[in-house]
Amino acid sequence: MKTDQTETDPLQNALNAFTTITGLPAEIREKEAHADQAPGAVLQIGFQGMEFYFAVEIVPTLTRAAIGGTIQQLQKFPKKGILVTQYITPQIADLLREMDVFFIDRAGNAYINEPPLFIFSKGNKLPQTYRKAPLPRTFQPAGLKVVFALLCNPGLENRPFREIAKAANVALGTVDEVMRGLKQMGFLIDMGKHGRILTQKEGLITRWATIYPEQLRPKQLIGRYRADHYDWWEKTTLHQFEAYWGGEVAAAKLTKYLKPQIITVYTGQPLGTLLLKNKIKKDPNGDIEILKTFWGFKHDWQHPDLVHPLLIYADLLATGDRKNFETAKIIYDQELYRFIRQD
Repeated sequence: MKTDQTETDPLQNALNAFTTITGLPAEIREKEAHADQAPGAVLQIGFQGMEFYFAVEIVPTLTRAAIGGTIQQLQKFPKKGILVTQYITPQIADLLREMDVFFIDRAGNAYINEPPLFIFSKGNKLPQTYRKAPLPRTFQPAGLKVVFALLCNPGLENRPFREIAKAANVALGTVDEVMRGLKQMGFLIDMGKHGRILTQKEGLITRWATIYPEQLRPKQLIGRYRADHYDWWEKTTLHQFEAYWGGEVAAAKLTKYLKPQIITVYTGQPLGTLLLKNKIKKDPNGDIEILKTFWGFKHDWQHPDLVHPLLIYADLLATGDRKNFETAKIIYDQELYRFIRQD
């Protein structure tokens, strides 16, 4: 009788499927602990007497919302990168090919375009016995709140757990569990009486921004709306409503680089006054999305109307839009780099 198989080694399993589908020799040449600008492994593929090498970025589950963060990471590698994941749907396969992002997955789907080597395979299904490994608690919704608070407040990791719980708006027990998880994954160093240090922040930011759109963001959505006039956001100050701009509007205000298509608002207050004064009505197909704030701290920076730049960055990557990916990179370089430069 067949038993469920959990994805214990996503790279080797994807590589096995790749060689079965293509018949090409392929092997893992190097494998190491993942660093911010170093691949988790280097993949070698043989073709017509030549050898091709690719820096591997392993993403357990790839959704459209996670593509932006993954591309950002691939671009940091010194050699051409390749995405390795559990499964790529035909729709995402087409999108990745359009964006020239190389990939292989557990089902044998693949795209590589490194002339004369060209491979494009999609539509292969995962084995029925396959069972996805559970996401670590650190990156489930409550854990993501803790990680967000830590990343947005340098030094918070060294404060009492009760203070961290308040900043993250979670139960005290959640903090203990998340901090242990971060230590196990190498993102937190506990030096005993000398305190704790959050480390590898670049990798942690990438992981948070990739997982947030799928695990936490949908739970915060209050609804979709539409205003009588598209440009209402240009004339409105949200601070008076105890609300904040996120996503494309926040990015436009920071960079002047794009014209928002979706208007994102975060708030922890009742909506009545905000909706009434700006002539906003409920509309399931509207271009305004309103989400609940999920943090318990005041982000101290020069834009009181905007959410923290980490959240702006994640919102942009979640759209799956190439222009927004470019804007996210600008925000990362201008606003987020200062949070990681001490690593």
